[in-house]
This record gives sequence, C-alpha cells and structure tokens, in this order.
Amino acid sequence: ARQSSIVGVVAIGMTFVIITAGIDLSVGSIFALSAFASVAAFFIFHQPVAVAFLAALATGGIFGAANGYLIGYMRLRAFLTTLVTLVIGRAIYDILVVNYGSVIQTSTASSDLWDFIGDGDIHGVSVPVAAALVLAIFFHIALTRSRPGWHILAVGGSRRSAHNSGIRVRQTVFMSYVISGLCSGLAGFLIGCRLSGAGPGTGLNLEILAITAAVVGGNSLGGGRGSIAKALMGAII
Repeated sequence: ARQSSIVGVVAIGMTFVIITAGIDLSVGSIFALSAFASVAAFFIFHQPVAVAFLAALATGGIFGAANGYLIGYMRLRAFLTTLVTLVIGRAIYDILVVNYGSVIQTSTASSDLWDFIGDGDIHGVSVPVAAALVLAIFFHIALTRSRPGWHILAVGGSRRSAHNSGIRVRQTVFMSYVISGLCSGLAGFLIGCRLSGAGPGTGLNLEILAITAAVVGGNSLGGGRGSIAKALMGAII
C-alpha cells in the first residue's frame, strides 16, 4: 500500500496532464530531485521537516512551471520538451547524489515527525496512503466540481473550441504541468522520509509507471476524458 500510494500520487498529477492531451516524461526526474531536496534540507542543512517539505514542493513546482511555460505558452511539443527535462533533471540528480550521498548517509540529524511520516500510521493507515487518499479526494472535487477542472476537461477535448469559448488555454495547460510537478514533489518528499536517503535508482522509470497507471485505469491519452479514481485504480493494479 505504501509503494502503490507513492505511484498513485504521481499518477494523479500525470492524469491532469493526460486529460489536457499532453504527456509528462519528466516526473521520474522531478520525483528524484524533490526527494533529494527534502533529504538534503533535513540531513545536510539540518532544517525542520516543514522546510524539507517545502523544498520538495518548490523543486516540483519549479520544474512543473518550466514544462508548463514551454508547452503551454511557447507551444513546444510535450513529448520532446519533457524528455529533455527528464534528461537534464536526471543528470543534475546523478551529480548531486555522487557529491553529497555520503554526507547524507553519515548525518546525525533525526526527528520523530520525519520518522512518523516515513514509517508511522494513522489508525492503521500509513501516512503515504492517507496523503494519497486526501489528495485524490481534493483533486477529484476540483476536477469535477470546479471551474478550473471543467476548463482542463474542455481543453483536452478540443483546444480550438475551448479557446472560442473564452477559456485561457495556455494558462490551463500551464497549470496542469504545475500540478503534475507538485504531485511529484510531494511523492518525492514521502519517499525521502521513508528511505531517509536518495540513491542512483530513485525515481528510475517512474514516468512509465505513472503513465501506465493512468492509462490502465481508463484515462484517455487523447485527452478530454478521465478521472482521479481511474488513476488510483491503475496505480493499485
């Protein structure tokens, strides 16, 4: 359940991108960099857990915003753009792990809250599972009961029709990639707390798992159709 929930969090973010008829191949690199950012903030710089959490989210948000700007506003191809982001992010991560991996492993920093997030549970439900459920409920309501959610579905169905209806297509596409980046950042923080470290294989091929989870659950790669529940079912499968 812990493992599936982390994949599920990334798949939730991927679902937003897929619904807008896009794709995000960089989630694995964003996930790894976010995990490293949280672990480095806690073990190297001895910051509180809250700062480590914000560092992970900031890393995910920055990379997601970069993807969203290039794809949404600059109209670059999603596949090639996120593939380049994947390569650049993985290269940066590999350099950081080589240079600072031993420092993280030998750090004496400790926190009960950090250990609770990684290994604890709330009434028998582990923290990553609870986080995935809360996130799924929030985004399900946002996607099906809010104006921005309807805009995302409309843009995925037909960008020209959405534009003619007055929807800000570029902004909507931008936000979908930011959401994907933030979800990867949250998942990176959760895996950072669970492993209390980062290795060369962190986040490797996660983009394939996330895309597969979203599609196996029943979300359409053509865009315009999909739901958060389908992404979670795909992650469990």
